[in-house]
Amino acid sequence: MSRGLPAERVTVLIAARNERATLPALVTRLRECLPGPPEILVVDDASTDGTADAASRVGARVLSLPRHQGKGGALRQGFAAAAGDFVLTLDADGQDAPEDLVRLLERAREGADLVIGSRFLGRFEPGAISRLNHLGTLFFNRLVGVLYGVAVTDSQAGVRCFRRDLLERMVLQATEYEIETEMLLEAIRLSARIAEVPVRRMPRSAGSSSFSRVRHGLRILSVILRKRLP
Repeated sequence: MSRGLPAERVTVLIAARNERATLPALVTRLRECLPGPPEILVVDDASTDGTADAASRVGARVLSLPRHQGKGGALRQGFAAAAGDFVLTLDADGQDAPEDLVRLLERAREGADLVIGSRFLGRFEPGAISRLNHLGTLFFNRLVGVLYGVAVTDSQAGVRCFRRDLLERMVLQATEYEIETEMLLEAIRLSARIAEVPVRRMPRSAGSSSFSRVRHGLRILSVILRKRLP
């Protein structure tokens, strides 16, 4: 950064629904490992367990949605509200290592428009992913490569870093877990510079996922096929 220019701002965006048990430690670790300090923006997707209060108490900025909008809807609201020149995303469930975001941010500052935190380049700890979800992600990775001509190792990764100008050009409509796929395909459409770096994925320490293999898998497949059709 040249002397006299303002420092680039960083936002960490977390979409959360009923994740009170994991958020305080997650926010604390983010503040400790990222420079800035970063803006930590938690979008509370109409939680019923005090998620918003738990995040607010440890210093996060909280955007509370009055009704459940799904992960995609929550992230889209967060993108519109985020102040950062770089916007990082990670899941609220504690399965991602906040320290890995430093590597994504460095790669974005080197020139990438979208940096994906690839669990397949990194590692899955025992119990971090089911065999069916593992195989499903590999299938979607391959399908994106065949249909769009772009090889990625983790098309469903929730850990990502975006440049603000790329986010502002994306047309996002997804409301649920297909949001990761839609963001990737929008980046491809816009000829963005896409990079991947290795990250870790741990098993859940609390709560349970609302991801449905059949319903959400079909939604992901639909996005991949629909955006490829003229």
